[in-house]
Amino acid sequence: MNILENLAFTDERPSVCPIQRSDKTNYFAIGLLSNQVLKKHTANVPSLLTVLKGEVEFYIKGEILLLKEFDTYDIPVMIEHEVKGVKEKNIFTIIQEK
Repeated sequence: MNILENLAFTDERPSVCPIQRSDKTNYFAIGLLSNQVLKKHTANVPSLLTVLKGEVEFYIKGEILLLKEFDTYDIPVMIEHEVKGVKEKNIFTIIQEK
């Protein structure tokens, strides 16, 4: 599967592409256009974000982290956060433990 080919970038909302689901993990990709926001939410399980393309601003605990291509970030459980695309097209993956 090619992640880029399976993400439908639109102005309406972030694009989500499931990659793999098992009884232990959930693995998916998210595509954001420039200035597009994945609205505030919390992760209820341990999650690892990896930027594949572009850059994202990760907003958490009053801080803004700039994550660039190939950066990873362990998203803390039950801490509200949001993500904003910086470049024209931005792609990151999330691996969640179940």
